[in-house]
Amino acid sequence: MSLDRLVALAGQAGPVTVAGLSHGRVAGLSGPRRGEGGDLYDLRPFIDGDDPRLVDPAASARSGRPQLRRRHEEVERSVLLIVDFRAPMFWGTRGRFRSVAAAEAAALEGWVCVRAGGRVGLAIIRDDGIDRLPARPREAAMLEIAGTLARTHEEAMDAAPAAVSLSERLGQIAGRLPSGMAVLLATGLDDPGDGFFDMATDLMRRNPFEILLVQDAVETAPPPGRFAARIGDVLSRGRFGVSPTAAVLSERGIAARIVRAEADEVLPV
Repeated sequence: MSLDRLVALAGQAGPVTVAGLSHGRVAGLSGPRRGEGGDLYDLRPFIDGDDPRLVDPAASARSGRPQLRRRHEEVERSVLLIVDFRAPMFWGTRGRFRSVAAAEAAALEGWVCVRAGGRVGLAIIRDDGIDRLPARPREAAMLEIAGTLARTHEEAMDAAPAAVSLSERLGQIAGRLPSGMAVLLATGLDDPGDGFFDMATDLMRRNPFEILLVQDAVETAPPPGRFAARIGDVLSRGRFGVSPTAAVLSERGIAARIVRAEADEVLPV
């Protein structure tokens, strides 16, 4: 993976206007402007990644723990990029590894968000844990995200693989998400695990959620014929078939966008 490539993707992300959002004191607001700052957006416990300037002293004193009070004019568009760097992502038959395609697709979305004045955070799913960066605004945040993606990708390629489901890691992330924060999950959806689809459906009730579904050419247009494959000590023969993952997500009503690993990353039309 090239850090220069992740940074260069910023050139594709021009200024974006998000329909229905206010652009007053801060850009990219996710709540409509309703008055001059007196309309409450939400009041909830403070969690990691929140802006400490929005802590409400009175509400915090009443509850005994820090409380965040936000009004519509103070709510920035925030996006959490979740990138799957588990072992099954590290392969490709043509062009990019699926892991590289996932990182580049997520990075492009991050650049679009910060160019629109929003905040971007990162969660990298690895076999042995999760790396996190809190949501922050401006291009400096995306430069840090790009550097973290490149460094972690190199480390993950050399790490010993371990069987861990996507649902296990996503559950650890979802429990700390602020309501309303958009979530983009870049993954091939290998080994989603028990309960993944129910977890995704529940997450969609609280947060805008979309899967950037990374697929290799062999998954979308498999070659004809029979092939031999060795898995462990077992040699098997069979045919490749079209991946059903996109169809399953559609049937479940889970928003997904296909990212083709063999194609260069471009903004969706």
